[in-house]
Amino acid sequence: MKNIYFINAHPDDLNAGLGLALILKEFPGHYQIHVLDFTRGERGLEEQHVSLDECAAIRIKEETAVCAELGVKPEFLDQIDGDTYVTKESCARMADLFRKARPDVVITHFPVDTHIDHLMCTAAVMRTLQMTQFQPEIYYYRQSMQSRCMNIDHYVAFDERIMERKCELLALYVCQDGTGIARRQRIEDSFNGFRCASPFAEGYASFQVQRSGQAVFFDELEKFRNSADGGMKK
Repeated sequence: MKNIYFINAHPDDLNAGLGLALILKEFPGHYQIHVLDFTRGERGLEEQHVSLDECAAIRIKEETAVCAELGVKPEFLDQIDGDTYVTKESCARMADLFRKARPDVVITHFPVDTHIDHLMCTAAVMRTLQMTQFQPEIYYYRQSMQSRCMNIDHYVAFDERIMERKCELLALYVCQDGTGIARRQRIEDSFNGFRCASPFAEGYASFQVQRSGQAVFFDELEKFRNSADGGMKK
């Protein structure tokens, strides 16, 4: 059983990897999903004059509902949305979680995203891995309007069934206009699908250099999908 961590700056940042998470959910004997949010998204409703604590409660509830559909309970590091730092306390908390379930694959933000919270989140991930000396495969997902100049190394292809389910879950992020997020993701995933000859796809960049002939997480996943009787394929 491999532990796959989705580590996000905010609740709802999972939008870029939700298709992958849904596919992993179909192989419970091989993969265990973990969702970790660096903040509680406290400032997501500032324009509506909602307090930080009230907004955090709303967004935690929404994230928990989405993750429940994946069969997981999200963890929160309690950094403050829009005011994040790589602290000893946050890294220690993340390290504790890693030690309880050693990460085989970590998926997080591209390290030159335009949002400072994304940068701090990824920096905290890297610092925690240095502290624990764990060496999982590390990948970045592309966040709409945030990731710049990200070269995609791996595509995860899927069909309308997964896309529809992804949109249904994205709609649960009500306070962040989840239906709007879903519309945007459908367009982006359709474009990615065009690039890899599939109806839809999500794109990921590798932290590590892949050597010729070396099998990685995405290769293994594709093998499982192609060999599964009735499993999700392109």
